[in-house]
Amino acid sequence: MLGLLLSASVGAQTSDSLDWGKDDSWGDDPWAADSQGWQWFGFIEGAWAERINNDPLLDDDQTVAEIRAQLETERVFEDYTVVAKADVWGDALEDNTQADLRELHFDTTLGEQIDIRAGRQVLTWGTGDLVFLNDLFPKDYPAFFGGRDNEYLKAPTDAIKLSWYGDLSIDFVWLPRANPNRFIAGERLSCFSPRQGTHVAAPPKLDPIERDALIDDSELALRIYQTVNGVEYAGYAYKGYDKQPSGFNTQQNKAYFPRLEVFGASIRRSAFDGIVNAETAYHGAADSNGDDPNQPNSQWRFLAGYEHEPVSNLTLGWQYYLEWTQDHAALIRSLPQDQTAFATDEYRHVLTNRLTWQLLRQDLTLSMFTFFSPSDADYYLRPRAEYRISDQLTGTLGGNVFGGEDDWTFYSQLENNSNVYARLRYQF
Repeated sequence: MLGLLLSASVGAQTSDSLDWGKDDSWGDDPWAADSQGWQWFGFIEGAWAERINNDPLLDDDQTVAEIRAQLETERVFEDYTVVAKADVWGDALEDNTQADLRELHFDTTLGEQIDIRAGRQVLTWGTGDLVFLNDLFPKDYPAFFGGRDNEYLKAPTDAIKLSWYGDLSIDFVWLPRANPNRFIAGERLSCFSPRQGTHVAAPPKLDPIERDALIDDSELALRIYQTVNGVEYAGYAYKGYDKQPSGFNTQQNKAYFPRLEVFGASIRRSAFDGIVNAETAYHGAADSNGDDPNQPNSQWRFLAGYEHEPVSNLTLGWQYYLEWTQDHAALIRSLPQDQTAFATDEYRHVLTNRLTWQLLRQDLTLSMFTFFSPSDADYYLRPRAEYRISDQLTGTLGGNVFGGEDDWTFYSQLENNSNVYARLRYQF
């Protein structure tokens, strides 16, 4: 398996880079500039996730059944750094071997204040804890809901990132083609379809119209931030496409990714013996009037959070999140009568709570993350226990539990995907 991973990583590097050959006219070997050479890291992990409830739409009782290996390498040269990270895993549910190149980028500087990162990378920003307002970089929700490690919530993307550091710092990201979420397509997890008025799963899987044209389907993201007297301020802008296939093309009878523009701001500071944060974002949809039932309406989104450590090794965090759908009355009027019950509320409220408790000299970590929506009357629970058996070996038990009153709200639609999981990881 490690051999396959090495092959996948090396193959991706050679196919996307120039082949310098063995021409001595290039002078000294630039790869020999650092005497420490390549640094190697990685892990091997077995993971199993079993459904709590029976899902009549899917044959498998498991959401994850795999043995995975990850290999990461890094090397620092005089003027730049090269990083590569790849996963390969044997998937018992698919009965095959799969691979994913998560990172392959080089970092360098222009002068003393500008950094450049180009290639495949994992990007994130914003102040929310598992709640995203201005972070429009791709997520992997089947991995997150299915029982894989939290690191797999953030999906990789191909991008060029420029960072300018000063009293006022700027991050500018260009994605040459749109990078959507790895969304629920019906293969491992089922969901509710308002258009069909029932739960759906593959086959057929959700197959939206892709936004994969180089340059024409590119996306731009900007963050401007500064810290003043211990207070972090940030402003955000994004121009691209919805990360979810939230639109529907009636001519092709297919879902698609509508255009999306986002503007927002955030603030974070220490207060009340902890950390407080607030964030807002305006998600501007292409349908400015809000009366097109085949694409989502614009939304204002708000977040307020507080995290503190009341006693040693115990951390508590709370968040309040609001989605305010614009032109809601026009949306309701535009929907077919048999779909109005499934429409989102004008105001969707979500409360989250994170509890993390470290015991046994911090070898044991117990945590619980809860999502509860009083407007939708549904919830999502994420209990987890992680025990460090040794410096290299870690075991994890946890679950993803969904529920609610109605079949079609955000969390309750996933009730049949509720699962418990176990993972054992060896790091090297």
